Amino acid sequence: MLFSNPAKTDHIRIIPLGGIGNVTKNMFVYEYRRDKNTISDIIIVDCGIGFPDEAMFGVDLVIPDISYLRDKKDKIRAVILTHGHEDHIGALPYILPELKVPVYGSRLTAALAEVKLKDFGLNSHINTVNLSDMLRFGPFSIEFVRVTHSIPDATNLIIRTPVGIFYHGSDFKFDWTPIDGQQTDVGKIARTASEGILCLLSDCVRVESPGYTLSEKTIEDTLEKELRGCNGKFIFTTQSSNISRIQQAINVAIRNNRKIAFLGRSILKNVEVTRKLKYLDFPDIFVVPEKDIKRHNAKELVLIVTGSQAQPNSALSRIAEGQHKFASVNEGDVVVFSADPIPGYENAVHNLIDLLTINGARVAYSEIIDELHVSGHGAANDLALMIGLTKPQYIFPIGGTYRQMRHYSEMAQNMGYKKNQIIIPPDGRIIEFNANRHVQLTDKLELKNVMVDGLGVGDIGNVVLRDRQTMANEGILIVVVPIEQNTGRITAEPDIISRGFVYMKESNQLIDRAKKVITNSLQLRKGRIMDWRYVRKQIEGNLEEFLYRETHRRPLILSVVIEV
Repeated sequence: MLFSNPAKTDHIRIIPLGGIGNVTKNMFVYEYRRDKNTISDIIIVDCGIGFPDEAMFGVDLVIPDISYLRDKKDKIRAVILTHGHEDHIGALPYILPELKVPVYGSRLTAALAEVKLKDFGLNSHINTVNLSDMLRFGPFSIEFVRVTHSIPDATNLIIRTPVGIFYHGSDFKFDWTPIDGQQTDVGKIARTASEGILCLLSDCVRVESPGYTLSEKTIEDTLEKELRGCNGKFIFTTQSSNISRIQQAINVAIRNNRKIAFLGRSILKNVEVTRKLKYLDFPDIFVVPEKDIKRHNAKELVLIVTGSQAQPNSALSRIAEGQHKFASVNEGDVVVFSADPIPGYENAVHNLIDLLTINGARVAYSEIIDELHVSGHGAANDLALMIGLTKPQYIFPIGGTYRQMRHYSEMAQNMGYKKNQIIIPPDGRIIEFNANRHVQLTDKLELKNVMVDGLGVGDIGNVVLRDRQTMANEGILIVVVPIEQNTGRITAEPDIISRGFVYMKESNQLIDRAKKVITNSLQLRKGRIMDWRYVRKQIEGNLEEFLYRETHRRPLILSVVIEV
């Protein structure tokens, strides 16, 4: 081991700032303490986004809560990225400007992260590492391990500390026939295991699936079959960072002598970057600019487009809705979805598939053809193999839900591990390892979802979400009360505006009775109203009670006083 004689007071803390029991929003803090109370150095692994659930109306995405780090910025030495997927790099534009620390990643990971930052007008440089490099930050020493995933240049990390060696096994599978020919560096893992690994942090998201995850290469045969049965345009969509999958679609297009057009901003940018780095390979003669699509016969074209998650303004959504300037979907076209819906996006994806079908396309997706999407995550046997290779003293399953963490624990126990060797902490708890190689759960952090809505970051809270949910479920009622500025007297009958609650033209009786409730709340007999905040609360409270009694609905009620 690099550090053979740790001080008795040394501690390493692992703090999952993206939360526990989440598949996305990956961000792990490794904190070295000289003693219980003295923080010396911090490194951060990954900086990813999460996706809003159905209750987060209008929220675009969710990022890790870095409140814990705000008074420790001078201790943070680096952010190390494991690979280029959004749930591992997507939060950089929101968090890096505040932390202002160097970032490191493999060639492709660094390039994709820089593209992401430039989209936000940030010119931060990402440090590119070779997989043979060793990074040193104070007491931390980090090595990269090449692993197979659904994106090239994916890595796991070997993190050496004074307390012991941690193997950070984020997303991985054991694919022995990867598209880029670069297999998992099993030898490096085994050599590190011979030194003694204190803790394995392991991906666990597919532990419920038996066997091994299939190789990416199985997809190409399926694409070939689908393309040969296509009499029109062949439209292919996957996540824009899934470079290996895009290369397979390109390979199939070229073999069948079809021209290729790339549609969608994120795919165009990623293709440009990855082609320069030689992660994508194809001759220019096969590429058609999107403005020239209509000049070609449909049978000559393969369109590689954004929109696998039915994003509203994606290329595929605009094509399906007939809103794309250069491309359309017609009878005889084939549309292939080579990505599973992200949890929460299933309905949107199914609606998009329906719309494409109505327009005459034949749509192929993984629910009807298994071989159209292969997971980048290891199934149960892949995960067991990683445990067998690393032989850790402790195991911390990460990147999955609580049920998946529990399944992983049962699998590890079947392999001979004791329950107290498997760490499944409650959300917000800090995991601490001491110099005696013992582990315990220490402080609890109150982690919250930091929601991004348009340009706003963290300004959406539970009250706003509750109001949005009420409007979505029950509608909104706006009450407008005109008063005379000088006397404070009511100058006209209150006005009521309904949106999403009742149809005004067919609800005259209800609206007239509601106006009487408002009038009574205004206490007109007293002539002058002084405390308008109190009066607004009276209006809203009395009106809510009346409307629930009459309709069994509770719209969001807003009362507005206008001085005239």
